[in-house]
Amino acid sequence: MIRSARHFAALFLATLLCTVVAAQESSQTSTSVPRLVTYSGRAIDEHGKTISGVAGVTFAIYKDQEGGSPLWMETQNVSPDAQGHFTVQLGSTASAGLPVELFTSGEARWLGTRMNGGEERPRVLLVSVPYALKAADAQTLGGLPASAFMLAAPISGRTTNVETAASAASAAAPPPTSGTGTTDFLPLWLNSAGTLGNSVLFQSGTGSTAKVGVNTTAPGATLDVKGTATIRGPLTLPSTANATSAAGASSQSENFIASVFNGGTHTVVNQKFRWQAEPVGNNTANASGSLNLLFAPGTGTPAETGLRIGSTGRITFASGQTFPGTATSVGLSAPSSDFTVSGSPVTGAGTLALNWTVSPSSADTANAIVKRDSSGSFSAGAISATATSSTGTAISASTSAGVALAGIASANGDGVFGQSNSAIGVYGLSKTSYGMYGSSNSFPGVQGTSESYVGVGGLSVSSVGVYGYSSNSHGVQGDAHTTGGYGVYGTNSASGGAGVLGVATVGVYGASNSANSGVYGTSAGGWGVNAYGSSGGTGILAGSDTGYAGWFNGDLNVDGNLSKAGGSFKIDHPLDPANKYLYHSFVESPDMMNIYNGNATTNAAGDAVVTLPDWFETLNQDFRYQLTVVGQFAQAIVAGKVANHKFAIKTDKPNVEVSWQITGIRHDAWANAHRIPVEEQKAEKERGTYLHPELFGAPEEKGVLWSRAPQAMKQWKEARTKLPGTGQRSNPSTPSVN
Repeated sequence: MIRSARHFAALFLATLLCTVVAAQESSQTSTSVPRLVTYSGRAIDEHGKTISGVAGVTFAIYKDQEGGSPLWMETQNVSPDAQGHFTVQLGSTASAGLPVELFTSGEARWLGTRMNGGEERPRVLLVSVPYALKAADAQTLGGLPASAFMLAAPISGRTTNVETAASAASAAAPPPTSGTGTTDFLPLWLNSAGTLGNSVLFQSGTGSTAKVGVNTTAPGATLDVKGTATIRGPLTLPSTANATSAAGASSQSENFIASVFNGGTHTVVNQKFRWQAEPVGNNTANASGSLNLLFAPGTGTPAETGLRIGSTGRITFASGQTFPGTATSVGLSAPSSDFTVSGSPVTGAGTLALNWTVSPSSADTANAIVKRDSSGSFSAGAISATATSSTGTAISASTSAGVALAGIASANGDGVFGQSNSAIGVYGLSKTSYGMYGSSNSFPGVQGTSESYVGVGGLSVSSVGVYGYSSNSHGVQGDAHTTGGYGVYGTNSASGGAGVLGVATVGVYGASNSANSGVYGTSAGGWGVNAYGSSGGTGILAGSDTGYAGWFNGDLNVDGNLSKAGGSFKIDHPLDPANKYLYHSFVESPDMMNIYNGNATTNAAGDAVVTLPDWFETLNQDFRYQLTVVGQFAQAIVAGKVANHKFAIKTDKPNVEVSWQITGIRHDAWANAHRIPVEEQKAEKERGTYLHPELFGAPEEKGVLWSRAPQAMKQWKEARTKLPGTGQRSNPSTPSVN
């Protein structure tokens, strides 16, 4: 807000009075009225937050609301209060104040402001009060002083009232000011008699280029002080701009300049040191700042030295910083079985020596520390590994390109066999290939047994965690005999590949004697378990006497028909979720039926139209309808069958709510190609068997799985009847390992 000063009105009245009485202007001294305008504002940044501390505010007056160059401009430092409010006198930076010419034309004027060099705020229109500056014209009539209108000397012997009034005014006027001064010096009242003289303040230039010197007539900056200065308050150097998300802003700098004479160039060279606050971590949650030292010789621009003080007071030294003082003693020790040490300790000057007892080697050398060759390989004799802890791994193998652990048995043996009493029987890790690979012509390609953890475990970053192939047995077989273990465990963390991959008549076979998993696979983006049964075989064969044959934690996609004896959903009970489950059976139908329903309310004429999805007729056919009136006795009919994915309802009363249901039989391409047979004859090899033989009083061997995979079912039955902890392998024809 801009407020007027009362002295403008007083100036106008005083000047008008002088004109009326025709006082001689030459005999009077008119008091100069300061051309200042009071402005009150609020210091806020571009985000609307209050600016604390000293802020630099630039004021500019324009002819137009937008665009154009300023007619007048000045910058003042303000100290806002806690709410950001401040008040200044526009024009106070110049001895003459605001130029009268700004307002004499009678045209509109606009005021713009900038905070700390930021973006200019929207300009505001100056209202009538600032135009009181034009009242300064009251000191003249038509631009002429009052003396121009003085009457000629009166005729002798006659005295007019005007002469008497002028003489009285002249006698009552104060004495004129006197004294001498020098151009560009700010004047100083030397005494109470009105004598003027020079002050110590000197100004060169005007407007934005003005420079003020104290005790100097050649100021080199906006303010140049020759002599000492005492500042009784904080000296604030604000930032050069407001920070944005793209960049922070450093503070105004404080420069220190030393002068040296260079004997090589025979010139004087300034040495400029600069301290300035700089942003750290702009646009982060831990944004901060530091005080940095910069330097440049001569006329160069100062650059970072590396020395800075953080916001917590921690000092970061420049690269190559050294500190005084020396170490008094340095010692060296090493295992005597591998090294010999000489020269230790060094208390003054000396040499420490460290020598190998047996040099490292990639060869099979006794007592040598293993040194890999250029390909990362080394030679060794027999390797025996024993995991002594309850969770240790006897042998862990990994590779970045090849096979981590490979075993090939061409006769009666296992490709890879491992046994552990408490951890993993066999474990392999690979980044690009198989974590574990085994191949056998007679028995499992990979077999592992564990009494308490994982029989077979494998991890691969981009391929297969566990891979096993056998032409006459299981590709992968794992047994875990106690609670908390897995028969087979595979992990793949890439977007492709499988946790466990098996290729055989039975792709993956797992058995568990307790409440654990026969097969467990996990993958970050591929297949947890990847199994394929060819020529009528079974991709995955899983079963459990009392637990779950399969547990899927996540979405399950079945690309084909899903056959089951029954089905339900199982959720935590809504009324007692911590202690109960709630089950609902699936709705079954001999058809591929879809069900749709909803509510509709007829209008005043008893009509309603139900809009269905635009794909409705493409997916469904053979529509059937059901309508139920809600809340009153009324009749409702299907007034129009499905057409253009809509059907119509008609009631005998207006505004009736109707609950509707419509079903359709799928006739999309997949459904037409895979109709579910309602009745089907069992295959030849499955005749005489049952899905659940125990329900018909038949023995276990009469089950359908026994007809499809008899060898797997035999080993399954053997695994279920095996006594835990014996360490006996599932195939009695191979040697037992304890």
